[in-house]
Amino acid sequence: MRRLALLPLLLVAGCAATPREQAAIADRKAADEIKLAQLLSGYTPGEPTSCLPERSDRYHTQGVGDTLLYAQNTGRVIYRNDTTGCSGVARGDTLVTVNYGSRLCRGQIASTIDTFSRVRTGGCSFGDFIPYRKNP
Repeated sequence: MRRLALLPLLLVAGCAATPREQAAIADRKAADEIKLAQLLSGYTPGEPTSCLPERSDRYHTQGVGDTLLYAQNTGRVIYRNDTTGCSGVARGDTLVTVNYGSRLCRGQIASTIDTFSRVRTGGCSFGDFIPYRKNP
């Protein structure tokens, strides 16, 4: 009976990240922060907004870790959205959203799908969109 009681504890302990895995996660996060800083260098953040302006093919989507960047073709404004679970976009997965209008808004749920296998690789919910405007 005591052995049965220890089994769940051993299973939970086996799920904990090792120090090596924790270090790798910290390294990835640091690399993502550096890349974001480089991509947003020369831009000034503005007030968060709950929706992107009118959605069209004028946005280029890029993922850096769990952060999604929506850049207008003009390059003057980049919208940043910090999510959790949509890191697949950074490795080339496709971001799929269900839109009931022409805009992406806070609270909408998105999925990431591997383009080769068509397997769902993650999902997230959008937060506020922070506009970064190019410095003059």
